[in-house]
Amino acid sequence: MSLKINLQTLNQITIIYVSIQLFLFLAAWIKPYIAIFLLIAFVYAVYTGYFKNKNFEINNLINDKKFIFIILLFSLFWCYFAGIGGLWYQSSDHDLRNAIFRDLINHNWPVYYQTADVAMVYYMGYWLPAAITAKIFLFISQNFSFIAGNIFLLLYSTVGVFLVFSHILRAVKIKNFIKVIIVIFMFIFFSGMDIIGIFFPKHSAYMWHIEWWALIAQYSSFTTVLFWVFNQGISAWLLTLMFYNNKKSIENFGIIALLCFFCSPLPFLGLSAFLIIYSIKLLVDKLKTKQIKQYFKCVFSIQNIISVFLITPVIVLFFISKYSAYSNGIANTMVTDYNFLVMSLLTYFFILEAGIYLILISKQYQYDLIYYIVFVSLLLCPFIRIGNEADFCTRASIPALMILFIMTVKFLFNNYNFRKYKIRYLVLCLCLVIGSVTPIIEFARGINDVIKNRSIFRTVDSIKTFEGKIIYSNSKSIEKYLNFITINPEDKIFFKYLAKKRKK
Repeated sequence: MSLKINLQTLNQITIIYVSIQLFLFLAAWIKPYIAIFLLIAFVYAVYTGYFKNKNFEINNLINDKKFIFIILLFSLFWCYFAGIGGLWYQSSDHDLRNAIFRDLINHNWPVYYQTADVAMVYYMGYWLPAAITAKIFLFISQNFSFIAGNIFLLLYSTVGVFLVFSHILRAVKIKNFIKVIIVIFMFIFFSGMDIIGIFFPKHSAYMWHIEWWALIAQYSSFTTVLFWVFNQGISAWLLTLMFYNNKKSIENFGIIALLCFFCSPLPFLGLSAFLIIYSIKLLVDKLKTKQIKQYFKCVFSIQNIISVFLITPVIVLFFISKYSAYSNGIANTMVTDYNFLVMSLLTYFFILEAGIYLILISKQYQYDLIYYIVFVSLLLCPFIRIGNEADFCTRASIPALMILFIMTVKFLFNNYNFRKYKIRYLVLCLCLVIGSVTPIIEFARGINDVIKNRSIFRTVDSIKTFEGKIIYSNSKSIEKYLNFITINPEDKIFFKYLAKKRKK
């Protein structure tokens, strides 16, 4: 008996997978009489866009159980070695993420901290399905519920990565078993050529995290994203692929934008460029065919109206109540020191991280709009700042890097390419091999730590909770945890008018 998955089914499973995060937030954070209205509207939008809509391709993508088993196995393997679930070495960023996860399990929702007049404000949607499952086990102990929640988080992430692989296989239109395995390996080990950057020019960059070789910019490999910021990466990958595999479904762009904004705010900024430009492209196409009425009917679909005008403002109010949003604002939006050294470094960075790939595949995509969106996005990202760090560059680039990977795979597996572009093909393969050093180091760091400490259980969990550790004076931070909370929540519009009140 074969198990068949087509694009329509894949879209439906994916939208449920990502939407459950927003559904739980609306149900648990918003006052009941407002939440009921928003939830009904949101469910109706999703149903109209992905279940009532029958315009999706229905050709089978996966029709063999061994394909599904192998893809699931690779998904579990990758998530396990990323440290998700706490059963293997974890990167240092997990310390904060484990604290967020534990507080979501042990506190009532919304999360208010009793030792200070603060509340949690963060893009924590990815943890909500696992956290609500873990709450079931609180009657046993908080420690047991945290362990149970981590196991569910590992399984939830495995399903998410499985969906990512499935969407990629649809995008590149590959069904051959051997080619499927090759594409999965390519995705796990795809990266810019950081190893060249770290040695030329030579400097004392951190040997276990060579992606910071340019110091002021970084494009994270897919493995780096999973190992460090899985809570943003998996959802952003899925929503980027939902767009890519349904580029003409403008009637659902609002849902994709809403979910990406809620789950992954910075990747949303990168994805929004594709959504906006493709909306304009579709407008031009409809003007040529004199179908302008149909175009606006799709743009102002019920699901777009609900997503953009009803639910998005609620999420905006939630995020802007965060301490860092109103204390720092959006500062330093561009690199201001445009001296020759900075310009040269960022140009060199772009070439090593993405430019060389884009040049090598250009012959096949010279008439493809999406190629130029990817090119310009990755060229400009290093020059943009939000706040004082390089977070915009590292996270807003996630959608463009995903699409760059898809275009690269399609170039390599196009039957005529090797004969027609032999040199390009060989150089591209060499670049991919050189780039794979970065993900290999991500794996090696964990293996080295496990061997050194003689234990596979290397959970990074020193913070435990933010309760009692968030201290502020005159609205000025004297602790580093203020990036995850809002001060005096009852003074913020979201908590004053929309959120459930704290339980005394």
